[in-house]
Amino acid sequence: MNLGLTLKAPKGLLMVNISRQYSRGSIGFFVPSSPPLDPEKVKELQRFVTLSKRLLVMTGAGISTESGIPDYRVLCLDCGAQIPRGVLQERFEALNPTWIAEAHGLAPDGDVFLTEEQVQSFQVPSCARCGGPLKPDVVFFGDTVNPDRVDFVRRRVKEADSLLVVGSSLQVYSGYRFILTAREKHLPIAILNIGPTRSDDLACLKLDSPCGELLPLIDPH
Repeated sequence: MNLGLTLKAPKGLLMVNISRQYSRGSIGFFVPSSPPLDPEKVKELQRFVTLSKRLLVMTGAGISTESGIPDYRVLCLDCGAQIPRGVLQERFEALNPTWIAEAHGLAPDGDVFLTEEQVQSFQVPSCARCGGPLKPDVVFFGDTVNPDRVDFVRRRVKEADSLLVVGSSLQVYSGYRFILTAREKHLPIAILNIGPTRSDDLACLKLDSPCGELLPLIDPH
């Protein structure tokens, strides 16, 4: 089904018009298409979870996008202040009262595809507290992950007896490294993600299904 979606600010001035094909209502707007659930795969995942005594679950953007939430959240690089998305939207509108752009594609992370001219003409607000630059509160390709978080996850991997990855392609090394650590420990690895991941060849179980459809079928006990 081909639907057109208009994202329109409450005051009616800041607008991005998006046209894209999707198959699952509002959830499908962010989630790629996938084959129907395979009952045998559901049983295999249930068996994987049941046999695990210390299961570590690593989640990615798929958890957010299936809830209809683009997986970016707004942060000041200088002072660390966090800004609610709604507040930032009001500042976007104030700085760009007549900005309108047409887009014909939406990425899984909520980005839309715009021309360079459209991007350059858009005014981005700075931090209201210190005037510093704002960025989405996520780890981009090439970013450095907080060392304390890395150590925390590394300890959890060492304590686990199995690893389940949910909603991540594992393309970013910050997540992929923990898969390598689990592999070195000979932990069984299961991956639930629509489309290929960087670690499919390391997993004993791979499921190409939406997280929101498959996980509710699994008994965690």
